[in-house]
Amino acid sequence: MPSCYLQVYEKLTSSSKDYKYWKEYTSFYESYWGGPTSPYGIWFGNEYETFENALIDHMKIQKKELKQCLFIKENDFYYICPSDPNRDNQNYSFLVNNIVPLHWFLLFDHSQKKVFKTHWGFGAIHYTNTVSKSLNKMKEFINLKKQLNKTDIEFRNNYLKLIDDFFETCSWLETFDSEGILILNYGDLLANFPQNSLDKEDSVKIMDDIKEMIGKELFKDASDILNFLIERWTKIEFANQKNESNLSN
Repeated sequence: MPSCYLQVYEKLTSSSKDYKYWKEYTSFYESYWGGPTSPYGIWFGNEYETFENALIDHMKIQKKELKQCLFIKENDFYYICPSDPNRDNQNYSFLVNNIVPLHWFLLFDHSQKKVFKTHWGFGAIHYTNTVSKSLNKMKEFINLKKQLNKTDIEFRNNYLKLIDDFFETCSWLETFDSEGILILNYGDLLANFPQNSLDKEDSVKIMDDIKEMIGKELFKDASDILNFLIERWTKIEFANQKNESNLSN
């Protein structure tokens, strides 16, 4: 089933306990593949199994000792997203099926959008922010709650639902280094979007517009746009669930 991801990447240098391991892992990975992990994350045949065996041999460890991570390189610093939980037993990655949770769009700015396309038909949408800035954006959104008494009940309930979801995400983010990088990856949900429309996917911008309208007390406009966004992603979720049901029959 189609899924999207919200992932935290922490600086390699902040992983003091396993620094030596991850340093060797990322170095070998780059040497083997010619660069950091691909934004597409696609493997063919037994490519990855072959890589794992080469890595185990290089690091002189047993397969059960092998730990995995995704990693990126920003401004000459390496950031890793391990598959194992962090020191607070929190996963570095959230996976959600069939839909992008609406409150995830509030963690980013429209200017942070990156679209990847290839001649083979693959595509990806990523948004990237720091953990600290994402937490600040959440606080800004929550602070608008005081104006809800001027809005209608439907809008107020939808807004409060976003805030409830926000608190859960905030608690998760606070367990990571504030200098870490947060990435929203639409993943294979993009099967719902024609390749020539990826540049036009604007849910993050719509959320920014809603916040601005609330600040200006344009509550009717904010309500209409939020309902539009809810309807858009409800249709996408329903279409994915329908396709999943058809495939299982």
